[in-house]
Amino acid sequence: MLVPLSWLKEYVDITLTTKGLGEKLTEVGLGCEKIIKTSDDTIFELEITPNRSDCLSIIGVAREVAAIENKKIKLPHLRQGFGGQAKLRKILPLTIKTDFKINPRFTGIIITGIKVGESPKWLKDKLVKVNQRSINNIVDITNYVMLELGNPLHTFDYNKIAGHIMTVSQAKGGEKFESVDGVIYHLPKDAVIISDKEKVIDLCGIKGGKNSGTFGETKNIFIRVPVEIPNLTRRTSQTLGLRSEASSIFERGVNTGGTIDTLKRAVDLVLEIAGGEIASELYDIKSEDFKPWKLKLRIERLNEILGIEIADKKVLGILETLNLSPVLKNNIIETTIPTYRNDLKIEEDLIEEVARIYGYNNFPKTMPIGEIPTKQIPYFKDYKLDEKVKNILTASGFSEIYTYSLIGEKELPQGINSQNLLRVDNPVSRDFEYLRPTLKINLIKALSQNKSNFEKINLFELGKVYLGKNLDEAKEAYFLSGITNNKNFFEVKGLLEAIFKDLGIKMDPTKYIEILSEGIFFELNYSEILKNINLNKTFKPLPKYPPIVEDLSIIAGENIMTSDLISGIKNQSSIIANVSLLDQFEDSRTFHIVYQDENRNLTGEEVARIRSKILKSLQAKFHAELKG
Repeated sequence: MLVPLSWLKEYVDITLTTKGLGEKLTEVGLGCEKIIKTSDDTIFELEITPNRSDCLSIIGVAREVAAIENKKIKLPHLRQGFGGQAKLRKILPLTIKTDFKINPRFTGIIITGIKVGESPKWLKDKLVKVNQRSINNIVDITNYVMLELGNPLHTFDYNKIAGHIMTVSQAKGGEKFESVDGVIYHLPKDAVIISDKEKVIDLCGIKGGKNSGTFGETKNIFIRVPVEIPNLTRRTSQTLGLRSEASSIFERGVNTGGTIDTLKRAVDLVLEIAGGEIASELYDIKSEDFKPWKLKLRIERLNEILGIEIADKKVLGILETLNLSPVLKNNIIETTIPTYRNDLKIEEDLIEEVARIYGYNNFPKTMPIGEIPTKQIPYFKDYKLDEKVKNILTASGFSEIYTYSLIGEKELPQGINSQNLLRVDNPVSRDFEYLRPTLKINLIKALSQNKSNFEKINLFELGKVYLGKNLDEAKEAYFLSGITNNKNFFEVKGLLEAIFKDLGIKMDPTKYIEILSEGIFFELNYSEILKNINLNKTFKPLPKYPPIVEDLSIIAGENIMTSDLISGIKNQSSIIANVSLLDQFEDSRTFHIVYQDENRNLTGEEVARIRSKILKSLQAKFHAELKG
């Protein structure tokens, strides 16, 4: 949100310095991201939070400044009324059909005899300062009033409304719509639209139609100031990838009680700049009287939540500067909430208002109180275990990645039916439609995307997968998966063995490894593994007596498993401390054998006798021989 200082000063007297004002705006929740100095002005770039749609306007920001400075705000002068029907020299007919479920309020009026042309310099200058391009005087007025008051409005060329009928409805899906800037869209189902007798003329809350827009030949216009449903506007905006200043306001919730004042302001400017005269009664079709509402604040509750006592007079002053009309009675303040503050719904909202205007920096610095918890919370997760596993993987040359939990149907591998997956009802796009049932999909994609830049790729991810095909069956679990294009089966097997050993788990790693055309892949149900871990360690002192180490090269058939050969060697003596595969070439396997006794030194003769026993046993059981 761009706010020129000169425009702001039209509504409130400012005594703070430019820097001081920027800091104060940030302190009260309107993050001042940048202050831009121009040749004749200063522009504040504000980051407005989603709950403060009222501050997507110059008047809205001016109200905040008035509260900060404890000043009165000066609102634009508005006409008293639109005049009765008897006073109108010309009345143009218009039939409006609407549905309150999708359009709670429809406010508008017809003006005849206007002259569309270039805007006056003052109007163009103001729009340029907020990055708005001048189109013509009518379009510029609607943009100006929206930026000033915060209620979006739109003008239609009255003569282009076929049959002089406007019907608000929802799109069936697929209708063609050309926006006022010449872009053609195919409308999604349930988009809120306005149609005349023949065609769609407006995409409500987002963009007007080119077929009813205001151009040089326009003589008669209908000005509409609506109240739109936030989620319907947002859904259509996201589906089409189309955002506008108007949609940003409607998505957050517009000032439901501000349509008539907005219309009055627009009519005054049109009559002043473009001429013409009012040619209809006021149309204000609404589902209810959008009036201010009452909200109470207990002084005791305020002090309890804030942890400090603020004088009643100070609290009343703050609420008064926010235009909340506070009345104190029996330690309870009753406020009247204006319709532009639709973020104020509960008592805690009022407490926040008092706190932010009072100034969080004015609260005393205190240390947290209470006891240190000794019981483990139900949703506790020990991230130390995750780090232990990740360290093993990174030490083995793997890099961790984080990928999206949402995937597209076209990414699903063979064998996985989209009907059996959890689907998002309103996906941002078709590429993010389903919750992933496995980490394999994104790991394969990551491997493919990195091939052009890296020769050796080793990736892993520890994250959630989502199982089940509906909410009744839905469950989530942590999975640990990895993919590599340069490590062989035995290296990956050894990696998983190291993880299992560190976690005290006895499992066969081979059943978790899958050979893919893209590389060697593994996937573990990490949530299930954590149920079986045993981190109890037994301390064994280092042996006093040195080992005797030797390597034996054994020739054995390819059908004989290495693990069976290792077991056959270890079973021949209790002083064989360790046996591991050192090397393998064709039918020859070299084993590294460690002989060690905890109670004495070993002699070469003892080792020779055990070696002889090993060879005889391997010959008898596996027809294996010592390599010559």
